[in-house]
Amino acid sequence: MYLARFLDFSTRPSIAYIIASLICLAAIITATSIYYNCRAFTGSEYNRPPYARELRKYHEQQIEYNSQVKEYNASANPTEKIPLIDPEQETHIFITKTYIDCATHNALRNEDRSRLAFKAFSALLVACIPLANASLLFVVFDMDTSSPRKNLAIKDTYVGDQITALREQLAISTKHDDIANLEKRTIILESIVSELKETQLSESKERKSTEQPPNPQPPMKPSAPPHHMAYDDSKGGSNRNPK
Repeated sequence: MYLARFLDFSTRPSIAYIIASLICLAAIITATSIYYNCRAFTGSEYNRPPYARELRKYHEQQIEYNSQVKEYNASANPTEKIPLIDPEQETHIFITKTYIDCATHNALRNEDRSRLAFKAFSALLVACIPLANASLLFVVFDMDTSSPRKNLAIKDTYVGDQITALREQLAISTKHDDIANLEKRTIILESIVSELKETQLSESKERKSTEQPPNPQPPMKPSAPPHHMAYDDSKGGSNRNPK
């Protein structure tokens, strides 16, 4: 897991792909080992002999059978008589045959399980070979992204996006601040201008209130009417101006 997580593909991509291939091969072989282990330890069927209580019951049934045979033979023809059985021998034969069948079946199952367990262990050992080679290449070529000997500029996209968004917000807020400052300055200037106008109006009103009314002007003597000049022509007429 460490090799797959911290494998560096930026410096030597060919070595990195070889290591990744070896890791995948080791994972596949390990999965095969797990499969063989599951088959070895699950799903096996074993035969077992009957319980002792069942064997004793079987023996008692044989004894009862002999008693019934004796009653039947007592009233039957000699040609129709049934031979008696030996309960001890029949029980012994049954136990022996059952044990042989169960032991043979279980031995075959154990051999299959041993074979599967051997395959699982062998696959696990084989998986260590590519994993060891991948670890060797990982260490020799220094393919660890968190190695202190590397000067890598690790870029976190989330942090980069957050920084970019923060810069945009700062730029927008700066623009808003500039606009707000301009509006504040405009309001201040307008207030100053209005105050100046009010002071000028108040001063003009004060001047008007403090100024005395002007003295009356003496009447002007009427002037004489001006002389009219006219150009005289050969015919004479009314366009001749008097002097």
